[in-house]
Amino acid sequence: MVTLEEAKAHCRIMPEEIAFDGELQIALDASVDHLRSIDVDMDAVPLPPALKQAVLLLVAHFFANKEAVSYDRPMHVTPLGVARLVAPYRGVSL
Repeated sequence: MVTLEEAKAHCRIMPEEIAFDGELQIALDASVDHLRSIDVDMDAVPLPPALKQAVLLLVAHFFANKEAVSYDRPMHVTPLGVARLVAPYRGVSL
């Protein structure tokens, strides 16, 4: 699993800075929930590096894009790399 400390490092937040811990934990939980919702097995120990990177990309995306819409800058979809990183780990359903 990805830790809060790893998420902070990925978002370039100093370890001693705790003001964003709650927000980052929510982004971290949402990232894992999102990947589970698209049938990605997030229970592997250790988590494969590609899945760990996908979680970190989503955390950074959610942290940087706090609103559903934006009027002052272009909006971006979830990082494209996430889809490619998780593709081999998605369950197949018919």
